[in-house]
Amino acid sequence: MTLGAKSAVLQRRLKIADWIRQHGQMRVDELSAALMVSEVTIRSDLTYLEDQGLIVRSFGKAIAAKSITKRDRPAGAALTKAMIVPMLRRAQSLIAPDQTVLIGPGALAPQIIPWLADIQGIAVVLTNVEAIPLARTCLDARIYCLGGEIDTDGSTFNGSNALRSLEHYPLAWAVLDADAISADAAFLLASKPIERLTEASVRRAGRSVMLVGNPALSLERRPAQIPLPAVTDIILPGPPSNRARDILITAGFRPIDADAGSEAHFSNHPRTTPHPTSDLVLNSGAPS
Repeated sequence: MTLGAKSAVLQRRLKIADWIRQHGQMRVDELSAALMVSEVTIRSDLTYLEDQGLIVRSFGKAIAAKSITKRDRPAGAALTKAMIVPMLRRAQSLIAPDQTVLIGPGALAPQIIPWLADIQGIAVVLTNVEAIPLARTCLDARIYCLGGEIDTDGSTFNGSNALRSLEHYPLAWAVLDADAISADAAFLLASKPIERLTEASVRRAGRSVMLVGNPALSLERRPAQIPLPAVTDIILPGPPSNRARDILITAGFRPIDADAGSEAHFSNHPRTTPHPTSDLVLNSGAPS
């Protein structure tokens, strides 16, 4: 590579890092179109920037290592492992054996997959292509994938065929994630296709757990969002603000005390305690 070519590559990578810093996150296809280079080239650039600690890659997009404001922070961008683990542990404690669990797209939901290895007899339905290797490695379970079109992020099953395929599974649980909770009492989601998939999943599942990447209340309004009461359980990485707590309670949720950990759990489901093995009704298609 000539000196001029190296300089052009460096300039492009600096531009990518600056755009991601300004916007909080950008998809691979967005960067490819904006810079008129292939997605393969963009992925190589993102690998370099991630090695430099400037961005974090997550399911077909890149997010800023440090966002400018909390309100614009995308899901998972500033969450540490110490914050995520209690959320995953709490979600896992709610899921009973011998049932079918849908794992939604996003940065947080697929991270529960290794935690499901300790739950006997479950089956998982994956909505994200990139979650398949993780599930095959971690789970001794029946693993299914939605069919249908691959979304523009290159990893999520979407479209009418994907939504219809949900009808084939007796979903007891759906584990999903959202970027934040809005002041309008809604979950902020990444895109309209993910909104449609999320809506169909919570309608189909007996109980749905939403992992929220930001405990701060967002003033942002998006075209992709669903109302809070659509799900049964909400898990945040930390205590919400007083205003956010009021919105959750007004929406019909009540806080559930945690034995340990930093996570905050709110539920509108009649049963919210973890499932002890001796207290389970097995082989049911919906939660007890």
